[in-house]
Amino acid sequence: MPTYETSTYDPRKAEWDGIKIDQWEPSKWKQWKAKQPASDESAKIEREYLRIKYVIGQTNSALSLEKVKVKLKLTSHKTIGLQGTFPCRPGEIGKKGSPNKQYTISCGFAANDTGIKMAVLKARELDLLLITKQFQWTPELLGKQAQKLEATEAEKSTKLISELIQEYEQQFWKTHEQNRQGIRTWETHYLRHLKKLPQDLPMSAQALEVALERTKPNTSSRFFLVWQLKKFCEFCGIKNFQTIYSYATPKPTPTIRKVPTDEEIIQGFIKIGSPLSVYASRENLTEPEQWQWAYGMLATYGLRPHELFAVDIEAFIDSTNTFHLVTLNPSLTEGTKTGERSCGIPPIHPHWIELFDLKKVKLPYNEGTLSNKTAKLQIKFRNAVVGFKPYDLRHAYALRGHRLRVPIKTMADYMGHTVQEHTKTYQRWMNEDANLAIYKEVVIHRQGTTKEALQDRIKELEAKNIALKAENATLKGLLVKHQLGELLNQ
Repeated sequence: MPTYETSTYDPRKAEWDGIKIDQWEPSKWKQWKAKQPASDESAKIEREYLRIKYVIGQTNSALSLEKVKVKLKLTSHKTIGLQGTFPCRPGEIGKKGSPNKQYTISCGFAANDTGIKMAVLKARELDLLLITKQFQWTPELLGKQAQKLEATEAEKSTKLISELIQEYEQQFWKTHEQNRQGIRTWETHYLRHLKKLPQDLPMSAQALEVALERTKPNTSSRFFLVWQLKKFCEFCGIKNFQTIYSYATPKPTPTIRKVPTDEEIIQGFIKIGSPLSVYASRENLTEPEQWQWAYGMLATYGLRPHELFAVDIEAFIDSTNTFHLVTLNPSLTEGTKTGERSCGIPPIHPHWIELFDLKKVKLPYNEGTLSNKTAKLQIKFRNAVVGFKPYDLRHAYALRGHRLRVPIKTMADYMGHTVQEHTKTYQRWMNEDANLAIYKEVVIHRQGTTKEALQDRIKELEAKNIALKAENATLKGLLVKHQLGELLNQ
């Protein structure tokens, strides 16, 4: 019979008296007996397995008292590994995006007393590295995983950037839905930045510099490019971000948006209906009245530009729609940004329905994809020198509702987003003039708090007070007479 070190016998499959060895209490290893018939050598191997299992349990208890978080684990009847929570291996992510994950590291320690001593020393070493945040995955700790990573990195290092972007896109669609919004996210937040990289070269520090040099410092373009390149490099297995960090820039604060007033919106309605030239073009195939109808809908209902093409026209012009509500059909635009509205969208200024003649529907002549249709609206606003962008009409709608004291939750429902989004995005565009206008309308005009109005109000309240006192005195006199009359009758 060969010795324990060279034996192929696996004691973990043993059992005695109907009890499997892994269910046996390790501290009772001396009472364990080999299954009959069994040689003495098998009994020794099985008892040694239980003894080592017991010693490891005692060792882990001692490590817990020392607050060492890395523990020993009997990975097989011949080897001991180390178990603990470590930073994720390259290319892996923990549960719910956590940067840490539980691993069992096989360091090749033999399942004997010497192996246990060596494993304890390694456990303390790794625990110290974790405490000091100096832990790194070395080839020794990665084992076979290191060979796979080296092969993957070598393969990726020879691929062109265009090929890596294709693989990156495949990874993107594993966590995103392939609808209009998902496609827009990929094109505007990912691909737009990655296109700045030289597509026909392998990934390198020089390639990163080429892309970064195409943006200016202290701009939002540089900020988001740095953010996206860092994510792309992590996907490519590049750990050195020194080149990217050297170009890093703080996120610029957004500029104050100029929200048009109601008067400016009405003037814009006239401008957008003016023809630009006499020559025939695709844009001139759209009549001025059609552009004005689209403009009026955006201004009156605060629609996102692409939502104009999702309006349920039949429901809008229906005679029973007495409140002139607008409902959206997301299927017309492959889904709106936030899904269907929970309610119909009302006009904050109902008289604009008649002013802009919105019940006579005149959809603009428009063809192509939804992005093309929306882009043509942007171009028309710019060419007509309206003075603001289509989306600014949406901001004006939000402020109009705030000015008229529509509850924030209600306005958020009208606009199709959350209360947090409404507060964060739209109310920050309220400049000093907008705030002053709201103050004058809500506080001064509606509550009458001018000095003269307050004096008149005080005089009115004093007169009412005198009248109430006189009425109170009369009632008291009548009550006394009534009580005296009842006493006399008794």
